[in-house]
Amino acid sequence: MLKKGDNLELEIIDCGMDFEGIAKVDNFTVFVLGAIVGEKVLATVIKVTKTYAIAKVDEYILKSKYRRESVCEVSNRCGGCQAHHIEYNFGLEIKRNNILSLFRKQVLDSVVVQNVIGMGLTYYYRNKAQYPVRKICKVNKIGFYSKKSHSIIENKGCFIQNRVIDMLAKIIFDKLISLGFSMYSDEEKWGDIKHIIIKRGYHTSQIMVVIVVSRKELMQDLRFAKLIEDIGKERITSFFLNLNSEDTNKILGVQSALIYGEKYITDKIGDCTFYISPKSFFQVNTVQVEVLYNLLKEKLELNKEDVLFDLYSGVGTIGIFLSKYVKEVYGIEIEEEAVLMANMNISLNEVTNCEYIAGSAEEKIEEFKMRNINPDIIVVDPPRKGLDEKCIENILELKPKKIGYVSCNPATLARDLKLLSDKYDIGVVTPVDMFPYTSNVECVVVLHQKKENV
Repeated sequence: MLKKGDNLELEIIDCGMDFEGIAKVDNFTVFVLGAIVGEKVLATVIKVTKTYAIAKVDEYILKSKYRRESVCEVSNRCGGCQAHHIEYNFGLEIKRNNILSLFRKQVLDSVVVQNVIGMGLTYYYRNKAQYPVRKICKVNKIGFYSKKSHSIIENKGCFIQNRVIDMLAKIIFDKLISLGFSMYSDEEKWGDIKHIIIKRGYHTSQIMVVIVVSRKELMQDLRFAKLIEDIGKERITSFFLNLNSEDTNKILGVQSALIYGEKYITDKIGDCTFYISPKSFFQVNTVQVEVLYNLLKEKLELNKEDVLFDLYSGVGTIGIFLSKYVKEVYGIEIEEEAVLMANMNISLNEVTNCEYIAGSAEEKIEEFKMRNINPDIIVVDPPRKGLDEKCIENILELKPKKIGYVSCNPATLARDLKLLSDKYDIGVVTPVDMFPYTSNVECVVVLHQKKENV
């Protein structure tokens, strides 16, 4: 049995879901941080559990031809990226192989998974950043959390964040300190500022700044007006304060206040324009989300007689994007604020064939049945936990001709496709690299109702 501190010579035979290397010692799995399949290493065991061990590399005996020098000096410590040390196209192969592995676990070996659609320009793609700011050992820090911890890793510049966002965040951080604000201390449970959040419209260049504060009285602090003046009003479209006085992992609290500028910024996906608020979800890679949505549209082969249900509809981006290709769109979303914004987006785009309502899918689907509204197509874009059992039951009961599934988690996608596979033929799965140099990947697949179930 392995134990912590053991020194091992290991051959890396595979890559894990977080791009860590995988080796075997007497059929016992060892995850090797930073190693690439095909490499031989000397490593030290740093953790042992009943089912696996974790090791760190001390020396490379044989390096992979796909290994490269990371452009980011903190990528081996920062939790934001997992693959700066891997040649980009090989990283795409690893993502596809990981998806195939998850499908095999669900006995979906016959499902075709295409090559991952990559990006041409793989840096500076994120249109949103959330920077924790902390006081640690009397030192103020801004950066990103290290892997699986709340230690902050500082950097000179992040290679996946939009450059304007990254530079502006550090300017704001310095000015907050110069104005006398204290950064929050996790140890002391005290300090004024917890997070700096910045969103930027890729097509519009509009910028939203959200400062998360720890105490209610800070929401009225006049120094923020001075901060805005110092930054330059011409740089900012909207400036919010958000109150989060709780000691939790949640970044945003319930209460937000507009301090300067517009209530929303906007950005575009294709020909559609969407409002963005401090709390609303908008895909962080605008270039690739257009690829993703166009791919979904093509796979669905829509026509003007189709009635489309948009479940987990958020602020309506998918349904509104597809609305001009179908007869009607009905969206269901549990979050009332998201539904409010979805209906604002309908008005903004002058769409006349969409309706979005707030509530649980099972509840609202019953309402649609009573109104004699039945879907030809259902589109789902669930969170990482995937579809819940009740949602799958509802989909099977509604018997749409086609199901369009957009997934940010291949593990739950594979699980859900297995549950739908008795009644539906699974089409080709196409992964899209929304997050270069990370282990995350989005997938698009369209399911077709089996003829015997029509």
